Amino acid sequence: MFNKNDKLTVLAIGAHGDDIELACGGSLAKAVKKGHDVVMVVVTGVDSHDHKNVPIRENGNAEKEAKAAAKILGVTKLIILGYEDTLVPYSADLITKLDDIMIKHEPDIVFTHFVFDTHQDHIRTAHSTISAARRQNTILLYEPINPSGQGYIAFRPQVYVDISKTIDQKINSLKAHKSQYIKYTEKWVEGVTARAKFRGFEMGVDYAECFEVVRSELRL
Repeated sequence: MFNKNDKLTVLAIGAHGDDIELACGGSLAKAVKKGHDVVMVVVTGVDSHDHKNVPIRENGNAEKEAKAAAKILGVTKLIILGYEDTLVPYSADLITKLDDIMIKHEPDIVFTHFVFDTHQDHIRTAHSTISAARRQNTILLYEPINPSGQGYIAFRPQVYVDISKTIDQKINSLKAHKSQYIKYTEKWVEGVTARAKFRGFEMGVDYAECFEVVRSELRL
């Protein structure tokens, strides 16, 4: 989509700490290695509880884990908006905040959730991002993976990124989210690795991530 000599600004927006790492962590680490500017935005990022009010992340762990994971990917620009977990709104307030971030950073590529995910926070983050990105030319949706669910409309893998040299950073960034790693166990990491291996097989490399296109600019 872009000339290989272009210096890009890449903006990745996720509902929770670990969403971005799960879906495009390898791509972001690769972008950093190539000298591109990378910005990560976590829409929630504060302490959270499940629907039964059982703590998931507390005592500031959400922010600590997000910062540790971003550091592993080499990303120095991390923005945490602090909305309440499970209650992310599709609202003018969130859209305006994301719009302000895009005006400030002028991204060439915007990554966000698949719009037919099954987690309400992911869906609302995706729609809010797309609304805010109405003036952005390249928007890519990342592939959902459990525990997000697979959605009721099939994800279409349209854009592939070879992450063979950054798969370890991706996996280590996931493990930095210790609360999630404890909750979902090593099987979580095994599943993510297996999917990257499969997507890599599809494009003829060791490991890959893939994305669905909302719209894309071709620079000739």
